[in-house]
Amino acid sequence: MIVSMKRLTLVGIRQEETDILRALQKAGAVELISVTADDDGGEGAKRLDEAAERISRFSESLSAIKPYAKKPGFLTPTREEKLEKMQLDVDEAEAASEHIRAILEEKKQIEGRLEKDRSTYDALMPWADMDQDMSSIVSTKFTHYFTGLVDAAGEAAIREQEAISAEFYGESGNKAAILACLKEDARLVAGFLKTINWTDVAFPHLKGTPREAMAFLEQDEIAGEKRLIELQKELESCGVSAAILENAADALLIERDSLAADTQVEKDTSVFRLEGWVRSDEMDKVEKALKSVTDAYYTEYRDPTEDEIPPTVLKNDTFNTPFESLITLYSLPNARGIDATPYMTPFYIFLFGVMLSDTGYGLILSLGSLLFLKLKKPKGGAADLAKVLFWGGISTMVWGVLVGTFFGLDFDVLFGTTDKFPLLIDPTGNPVGMLLFCLLLGIIHLVCGHLIKIKMCLADKDWQSAVFDNLSWVLILIGLVLVGLPMASTFFDPPFELGWYNALHLNTVGLVLILAGSAMVLLFKGRDKKNPISRLASGLGGLYGVTSYLSDILSYARLLALGIATGYLAMVFNTLCTMLMGGSGVMKFVGFIIAVVLLVALHLFSIAINTLGTFVHCARLQYVEFFGKFYEEGGRAFKPLQYKTKHVQISK
Repeated sequence: MIVSMKRLTLVGIRQEETDILRALQKAGAVELISVTADDDGGEGAKRLDEAAERISRFSESLSAIKPYAKKPGFLTPTREEKLEKMQLDVDEAEAASEHIRAILEEKKQIEGRLEKDRSTYDALMPWADMDQDMSSIVSTKFTHYFTGLVDAAGEAAIREQEAISAEFYGESGNKAAILACLKEDARLVAGFLKTINWTDVAFPHLKGTPREAMAFLEQDEIAGEKRLIELQKELESCGVSAAILENAADALLIERDSLAADTQVEKDTSVFRLEGWVRSDEMDKVEKALKSVTDAYYTEYRDPTEDEIPPTVLKNDTFNTPFESLITLYSLPNARGIDATPYMTPFYIFLFGVMLSDTGYGLILSLGSLLFLKLKKPKGGAADLAKVLFWGGISTMVWGVLVGTFFGLDFDVLFGTTDKFPLLIDPTGNPVGMLLFCLLLGIIHLVCGHLIKIKMCLADKDWQSAVFDNLSWVLILIGLVLVGLPMASTFFDPPFELGWYNALHLNTVGLVLILAGSAMVLLFKGRDKKNPISRLASGLGGLYGVTSYLSDILSYARLLALGIATGYLAMVFNTLCTMLMGGSGVMKFVGFIIAVVLLVALHLFSIAINTLGTFVHCARLQYVEFFGKFYEEGGRAFKPLQYKTKHVQISK
């Protein structure tokens, strides 16, 4: 069901505003509505920025040491902490964060320096044979120097220039060269160098010869690498601070949300006013939270007006609640619409089993989900998904029994029966019969969608839409089933005989239902139009919608496709591993070990990939075919002010 919402107005004393907001945040029952901008000279925005900056610092430090922190196991429950303890850890986390950031900054500087040193070392390599101090190669009052790299052709051209005195270093490729000329010839020499393959090179600001400078760079690199190792060990030792940083980061997230709430409240020197949405079943919870702080407040609750759009909150029993996550994956219903969860749940579970349909796969899926829930103790979406897969696994086991498969093995092979094991239907032996069965399931699914819409229309006292727009198609769909049933009965194994008399009656009743439904669509689809021609045209257009229904029905063929794909894939894996078990002697033993390991890995892969496909395609049948008949989307999630954490759970 969709929980009705109330609009809350709260007026309190300004001095108690912070305490009241924190009490409401702890209760997690009020979604605030901003009634004013931050009008206190930007102080609220400034505090929000400061909180965001601290969170960013803690997150950066935490990311740096996370690889070295103690890692929880996959099934280890999320750590719980008391909020008071988390808030006390903030100061210690601040010191740890500063230390980690200092290490990261020093590492960054050293790495940058070493990268520069390596680049300088490579640049000095061609000059290694030069025995002059690099700092002495400077132009004087009468002499100008050029330093650079030149190829063999350029070297020959330089040697032919009488105005240039040159020294070359290196034995092959581009050589390092020092050119000297008179000051007055410098411009001419510079122009000449542009005509050859010459690259200017400036010596680094280092003392001594290039070889001495290279030796210094090598020593600096050794020292830098040593310091980096020390810093890395120091960073790894900071891994013990991960829990404190997680606590502090989540405490600051809670504080940030509280500060953000403060900017949404209207206030003056003595009082403040708060507006928000509250679930109608949690008004007592809000009052209890307020009374825990003060008695000096005023509250008013009212129903939303026509122009107000309240958030949507779904509330179902324990069995249906996990399947609400499938609704949110699509779109929340309009707050004034209908909750599809209890209608969708049985169909989702049923169709999930038809698609996967292997007893062994269903057993693994259910046991795995159950272990995950018991050991990991997840919350929110992860818990809901695990519960959905648990019930999907149960359905898969049931359908595996009905179609007779266990990890791709037929029950006849598994139990060694000579007589064929009795099955509801054999997808591989009678695919046409299975296809017809799947299409029948689709028609039932669509009919139920229309019946839900009829219920909604009658609740709104719109009987015309209930009868002419929905009941008409129910009659047509049921009529199609009755007309096709005599022919379809021959495809089942064993076929069931209706007899010509019963078949004739089914055909007659089916045709009557089809004609009655078609007449209702033809005559009343355009009932809002006064022009009889336009009304008839609308009716003909409505009847053309039968093509859309045929497309919807054929979509349920994916039930057969996925079911057969799961079975055949498992059979192929079994066949491959059986072949490995052949041979004799030692090779037979080795082949057996390899086959067992491979069989487990391949079947786990098959379970994963086929469960993913089943989950998606089963949801698709709900979202497109089923919801398309009655669902009114467009709702928005209820987002109360509450404790939102990223790393830990708040313990009570």
